[in-house]
Amino acid sequence: MNRIHQPAPEPPCPLLHNMSVAPRTVISHQVGDRRTYGRGWAFRMPDVEGSLDSARILALLDGSPTKANRRQATAPRDQEADRQLRERIDAHALTLPLPPAAAVTDSSLTGDEVCQDLLSVVTVLAKSSSHVYLRDKQPNLAAIRPGRRVVVLIPPHWSLP
Repeated sequence: MNRIHQPAPEPPCPLLHNMSVAPRTVISHQVGDRRTYGRGWAFRMPDVEGSLDSARILALLDGSPTKANRRQATAPRDQEADRQLRERIDAHALTLPLPPAAAVTDSSLTGDEVCQDLLSVVTVLAKSSSHVYLRDKQPNLAAIRPGRRVVVLIPPHWSLP
């Protein structure tokens, strides 16, 4: 049996083949030192030693460092402390001068305002995912971690106090 070798068919469009030529266009992007949309308001949980559960967060909010540091490692999770913290976060979220929904980032820039109020920090962290702050969502207490930072992007027309 003789087989006849046939050349490969031509591509239907001559522009779609690989010409093995280096591209002449270079696309680059550099991040600027200013925001292109709105302003940033940074919320950062302070670094604390040990575990950070609801009872300890409540003690920190109430200004009781001795209670906050005297937590047993084997103590069961306190459902009452979770409930109290969630209620406190939900109530405080309604008083914050933030829009009901806002984009967030973890990058702060020079000129961003920094929130020093611990209850506001805890509230924003519990109501933020990695991309958005939602005032009316259920608080995620696991998102309150030492050192975590969220920068809420405030729309240009929104005024802060």
